[in-house]
Parts: sequence; structure tokens; C-alpha cells
Amino acid sequence: MNIALFLEQPFDPNAGGAQRSTSKLAEIYKSFGHNVILISSSQSPSIVSSWLEMPIFQINIKNDASVFRQILIDNAISLIINNAGESMKSTQFLLKNKGVHTKLINILRINPTNFYDNHKDYIGFFFSKRKLNFLNNFIVRKLWLGYHVLRIRYEFNYIIKNTNAFVMLSDRFKEDLYSIAPGLRKYDRKIHGISNPFECPKINIQQTISEKENVILFVGRLVVIQKRVDLLMEIWKKLHETLPEWKFWVVGHGDQKGVMERFCLQHKLDRVTFFGKDNPNEYYKKAKLFHMTSAFEGFGNVLIESQSYGCVPIMFNSYSCAPDIVTHNLNGLLIDPFNVDAYVDETKKLIDNSDKLHEMALNAFENVDRFSYAKTYEKWNTVFKSFD
Repeated sequence: MNIALFLEQPFDPNAGGAQRSTSKLAEIYKSFGHNVILISSSQSPSIVSSWLEMPIFQINIKNDASVFRQILIDNAISLIINNAGESMKSTQFLLKNKGVHTKLINILRINPTNFYDNHKDYIGFFFSKRKLNFLNNFIVRKLWLGYHVLRIRYEFNYIIKNTNAFVMLSDRFKEDLYSIAPGLRKYDRKIHGISNPFECPKINIQQTISEKENVILFVGRLVVIQKRVDLLMEIWKKLHETLPEWKFWVVGHGDQKGVMERFCLQHKLDRVTFFGKDNPNEYYKKAKLFHMTSAFEGFGNVLIESQSYGCVPIMFNSYSCAPDIVTHNLNGLLIDPFNVDAYVDETKKLIDNSDKLHEMALNAFENVDRFSYAKTYEKWNTVFKSFD
């Protein structure tokens, strides 16, 4: 099959989110015998012109419809996979220009409830920024959110109705989607759950675990609304007092970095290191524990990444597919959201039980096989066969 992977961002296999996942999907499809091209509609150029001998095309969906159609014809494309699965603009462009016989699959890379949650959080910010706090009341919020829910329902109904398949990152997200838009249940057969693929690094896990340091690690964007780095710092402040031999490493960047650094100075937290944005693999390799405090995630790739190096994740059980990755007390810990004291207590208990920590590190490493390229492709192949 000749497949075109479409994304709205510039193609960068080393970036996070949709870009990295798209590059992995391209690699999987190619390894199973498909011909693959990549098409980006970003105004910023991709950092490479090809990826593993797969060509990358840059288009402008406002002006390049004929160019796009010619790309599909020249490469005999029979299937387009749209990584901007929630985007009406991209979906309408693809439907209009793909040709009659070309199939279209949309991928939604976040929990569908995130659209609602993000908007709910944004309302207060919107009014305060414009000094209109008097409008931030129950009635206005209800009206605004009501309109937003109606728009979500309309857009998802249009997208799922008109595509051949709709893929989310977990089967658990189906119920989240139906909670916002119950009418979408009629398309249940077209909606699939397939997690992001991951290939485990080739390491000696016993040796890696034996060489680890007393480090708790965080990897991600330094923001409050999603990642809740405010809670992350409160947790470390409490742990800092009772774990004098442990360090806290922060890998990532974001608008809260300065706030977090000042928090450390204010509370004399001297065993915290901020590394900025960096490839996290060497940090996973050295750290024993991984802390996540997110209010929500699309999937949580960093959890699988940490497990692949025997770095045991501890997280709030705050979004529906968290148990898809972490099985509580087996390969990580799930804490009731957003109980900071319970988070601290469970972290200390695990640190005090070195045998349990070692066992969970091994289990975490073994868990990653469930997300291998081969097992991910099996699920994708089922989708392909569903509309043959």
C-alpha cells in the first residue's frame, strides 16, 4: 500500500508529540513493506528533506491544492493518515483533494476531553488578561462552555462521519469521547484505540539498574495548567527534608522555569538541577524514579520512555488511559489525584523498600514490550483491513 502521512507541524523526528510519533509510524509502515511519503502543511520548513529514504513534501493548504493532488498522483497514494485528527481545516482540505478512491484515517493524539478541560481553564485567563473579571461568573462560563461543547460535537461528527477510520491513543478514550458527544456511538465500528509505538532500547537492564543513582527525575514542559509543576515542587519540598541522599533532576523548558528556580531558593532546596531541553535517555538511565504530576495527558510517552530504562514512574491517576501504561504496584505507582501527601508517602515507602523498587524496575522494563513496533502494527493492520 502507498501511504501518505500528513501533519500540520514541520517534520522533525527528534521533536516531541505528533512529530516523533509520525516518524515512528512512518518507520513501522515502511518496515512492513508499505511505500510511505510525508506531507507537512506547516509554514516552517521541515529540518530534513527525507526520512529513512521516505520523501518529505511541504505544502500550503491555502494555495497548493493542485500541488497536493499531483503529489498523490505521482506517488499513487491509496491511503492518507492525518495526524491532525481534530483539525476541521486539515480534514476538509484532505477530503476535498484526496480523490475518490483514496482512503482517509484521522488520528487524535490527545484525550478528547482535553478540548473541554483546556477551554474551561482558558476562560478565567481570557477574562483576567483583558481586565474583564466581572464577566468571569457562573452564567457566562456555562454559556461559553455550552457553545464550545456544541462546536466540539459538530466538528467530531463531521470528521468521523467523513473519514474511513478514526484512531485515538486508547480504547478508554472512546467513553471520554461519548461523554462529550453521545451521538458519536453510532460510529463505534470506525473508532479504534492504538497507542503510540515504542521500541525498547537495547540495554542490559540488570546492569543499568545496578548503576542507577539516587535520583528522582521529571521530563516535560515546565507549565502549570497541564503538567502541574507547582505540585511537583511541593512534593519535592516535602521529600527533600527526609531524603538527604537523593537528588531531583528536571529536564525540560517552559514559562515556569524561573518560578521553580525561585521556589528552590526560597525553600533552600539545594539538590535540584535544571538541565533544560535535552535528550532524556541518559537521565532515564541514571534515575531510579520518575515523577509525573500532570492533570491530563494525551497518552504519556515519557512514562514508557522511563520504564524502558528501568526508571519507575510515580504519577497521579488523573487521566483515563494512565492505567494503560502503569499497573499500580507492579511497574509503577498510581496516586489519587491530586493528593500531595499520599504522593510523598508512597514515594518514601518505595524508596525504603529497595527489593520492591528493584522488582518494579524490572517489571517496568518488561512492560514496554506491549508497545513494540510489531504489536502496534498488528493493530494498525486490523484497521487497514476494516475498510478493504
